Amino acid sequence: MTLPVDSKFIRRAVEACDLAALRAALLQASGDAELELLGPVSGLEPGDRARLIERSVHLLETELDGYTRRVPSDDELRRLMDLVLGGPTEEAHFEIRKKFLAFEPFSFLHERAAGSSPIPEDFEVAIIGAGLSGIAAAVQLERLGIPYVVYERREEVGGTWSANKYPDVRVDTLSITYEYSFDDHYPWPQYFANGAEVRDYIEFMARKYGVFDHVRVGHALEQADFDEGTSTWQLDLARSDGSRVRRRVRAIISAAGLFSTPKVPDIPGAESFQGALLHPTEWTDDIDVKGKRVAVIGNGSTGVQLLGSVAAEADCVHVLQRTPQWISPRMNYGRAVEPEVQWLLDHVPGYWNWCRYTSIIGLFTWHEDFLIPDPEWERKGGHITQKSEELRDFLIGYIKEEVGGRQDLIDRLIPDHAPMVRRPVVDNGWYRALTRENVELVTDEIVRFTPTGIETADGKHREVDLVIFATGYKIDQYLWPTEYHGEDGLNLRAQWDADSPRAYLGMMVPRFPNLFIMYGPNSQPVSGGVSLPSWMQIWSAYIGQCLLTLIDEGFSRVAVNEEAFLEHNARLDEEASGLAFITDKGSVAKNYYVDAAGRLLVNTPFETGDLYPMMARPDRAEVEFS
Repeated sequence: MTLPVDSKFIRRAVEACDLAALRAALLQASGDAELELLGPVSGLEPGDRARLIERSVHLLETELDGYTRRVPSDDELRRLMDLVLGGPTEEAHFEIRKKFLAFEPFSFLHERAAGSSPIPEDFEVAIIGAGLSGIAAAVQLERLGIPYVVYERREEVGGTWSANKYPDVRVDTLSITYEYSFDDHYPWPQYFANGAEVRDYIEFMARKYGVFDHVRVGHALEQADFDEGTSTWQLDLARSDGSRVRRRVRAIISAAGLFSTPKVPDIPGAESFQGALLHPTEWTDDIDVKGKRVAVIGNGSTGVQLLGSVAAEADCVHVLQRTPQWISPRMNYGRAVEPEVQWLLDHVPGYWNWCRYTSIIGLFTWHEDFLIPDPEWERKGGHITQKSEELRDFLIGYIKEEVGGRQDLIDRLIPDHAPMVRRPVVDNGWYRALTRENVELVTDEIVRFTPTGIETADGKHREVDLVIFATGYKIDQYLWPTEYHGEDGLNLRAQWDADSPRAYLGMMVPRFPNLFIMYGPNSQPVSGGVSLPSWMQIWSAYIGQCLLTLIDEGFSRVAVNEEAFLEHNARLDEEASGLAFITDKGSVAKNYYVDAAGRLLVNTPFETGDLYPMMARPDRAEVEFS
């Protein structure tokens, strides 16, 4: 459809757009001095904002045809970054933010030097999983020319976005940041893409960048054994048709994912229940809740996303809340991208790049604002930081507004932990759904299942036809269900069960040579600065450099040494001990970021400016080749 791009259309585009991103893009493209006179967009007075809009409309109407995409110099980039942020960009953050802006193609991925050694014919890498991480790793190996095969246990690519097809499943970060930086730009239909759109995106990228034909669906890796004599891994795979495959590869990249093993609580009497028990990963298109009595157990992201749709169809819904969550609003959540905004993304050079940048500015100070306790603030009687308490007050006000001031709900919905120390949950009309006549909030503990329903600690019995376990995943079961046996037959699962899942940089474990982990223990950054898919590209580039060193220098093995592994994890635990994940006692017991022993499990405590240099290239003093 051809859009009627006239003055009114352009004005609507500017008024609906990310004005900070548009100003940066127009200034970069035009050099117009008037755009630079005003301060940060977030602090503009109404009159100055109106002036900026008028100037932007004028430039788009009169000069857009003359604009071209170009790569800015570092000096220009710093100036634009500082203008967008309203302050100087720290030197430690500049390089990673520059790459996130992606004015240079494949900015996070590693490129092979000309004249490098030929790759041996028998050098093959197995990538386990065809989700966002696995496809990122595959694109990196494709660009390096390293042979690989992607083994995916499901019948399609997509990872968790294939496994989860429940109603209203979607990302809780802006679509424009939930994408690889090497593609300019993908036309997301919604500001926050739904599950089907993300799965389509992953397949589109796999096809576009030449990796789709390397994917073997319906192949589940059950066991991998390291052969010390040949320095290779032997893979035992089960096909979905019942047959089996054995393959030998030089290295493994496990991209099995953090959210791959469903967790269902062990509740007495479940085997006697005559209705249906369902984890959201088991949702299919033929599931119909219309007219049914439904129980939804859990109020994390999944439970919050699906409740509205289920409640609109079901006869009644009992929401069994185990732990109150901080559930926050998100602008444009569930909304389609306006045609005018899409036009800007398609036609204004640099607007896509700067939109990505401005979309994560709010995360740049997350680490400091919400996770590092402020001793002075706490001495005054505050908790963690002033901004943490301000956010808490805002969210309490949001709860009150959404439930219409119903004190019976408010009293049971306010958590006893600080915001941001558990995984943030984005509201999808969950609070409002609780006010429907056919929805009941239940906060009493579940005692048991009966053949016809659920009994709670208050002695009540609720008859239900369907129970939805929106209870998350077994986060501590990294790499499962695969059994990995390293040197001397060492079992990685047993090693982690005996202590806690640990890795070096989240990617490597001693005595498991040529095994790399994507999204492994303590790999999720929380200090802001770039998006998770960007870190997946950073991990892929690190792994690619390790593999190239094996090839170019004639080695057969690469592994982190024991001393470096222990030192890294000791430093990691020390850094984590002072963060609110650990110090906020209201959150520790039921926080999947923290394991049963109180150790930070999922997130890395390191600030972005410190973390990125660790992963920019392998440290040969810590990573050994032989």
